Amino acid sequence: MSEVSLKSILERWHKSSCHLLDLRFLNEHNDRRIIPSTCIPYDELDKRQFELPHKSLPFSVLEPRGNEGIAKTLLIDRGWNVQWVFIESEELWKTGRELGIVEEDEGSKLCEPKRKWILFQPCPFLVNTINLIEESLRNANRENMTFKCLDIACGSGRDVSWLCLRQSVEWRVTAMDAMDGAISRTRQLAEGLGVLHKIQTIHAKILSDGTLKLLSSSIEDTDENKSLMLSSNLDFPTEGYDLILCVRFLCRGFFGTMEKMVKSGGFLLISTFVDDKLHAYDKPKGESHRLKPGELEKTFHENFEILQDKIELMDDGRPVNSFLARKR
Repeated sequence: MSEVSLKSILERWHKSSCHLLDLRFLNEHNDRRIIPSTCIPYDELDKRQFELPHKSLPFSVLEPRGNEGIAKTLLIDRGWNVQWVFIESEELWKTGRELGIVEEDEGSKLCEPKRKWILFQPCPFLVNTINLIEESLRNANRENMTFKCLDIACGSGRDVSWLCLRQSVEWRVTAMDAMDGAISRTRQLAEGLGVLHKIQTIHAKILSDGTLKLLSSSIEDTDENKSLMLSSNLDFPTEGYDLILCVRFLCRGFFGTMEKMVKSGGFLLISTFVDDKLHAYDKPKGESHRLKPGELEKTFHENFEILQDKIELMDDGRPVNSFLARKR
């Protein structure tokens, strides 16, 4: 590939705003990197697939020198939408410098990238409503720009990690899940993005009657966490969160507790599966895992101002009820 054609290709890639996945080792990425890019070393890719975008979304790949072809083996052949593949070379770095898209360490000591980028997509409903949420909280709390969030059933931590990367306000998050692997992935993702200090993780399960049970001692040993641990159960503050997230999880027995935990002027954001009578889907099955249309409005209208209550479709076509309400 000639320098002219490489320059043209890099220019087209950069204008396309297509995310770049750097498959080199982390120390190599910290030493010299294309911006914007996200580093997931190729030997960690299998266990970090949750950090990749949805398979329908395009992204690009930088392959390590001497490992040409791994993008096809590890990603393209598995269904990911890889649009551009670059191979590390001195020509690539030289051309990238000319275009101003290369960031390098400032001396002999390796440095962290000045900014972190992500490949994964947080909950679309959260992305579409976060500016409204933050503007309302800022207007009501002029002297305090630090806000607390509780993520119920945090999964792999994509939503809370994305939230903690935001610059407009400072988010401090409690991320809770019943799966030990989910807690581990959340902490791994947050650490990689440099926001772990903003996130408290709790390995606990919400029982069908709405009570909380601590599942292991993996909860961090801090004074704040100790106050939550009353024998084998957890006792959250009666009122204390500016935002509660509940994405693709449903326990009706916990609705009352969620309502109490939101501060006055705070927000409740729910986006989970619903029987909309229009779309058939297999999982999750049963009324215990699916909302009825209008159920959330009926449940929360007394103490909350309903801001959005709509049916949306996930990438796989399943309907979810996306609901945002502000506590009066």
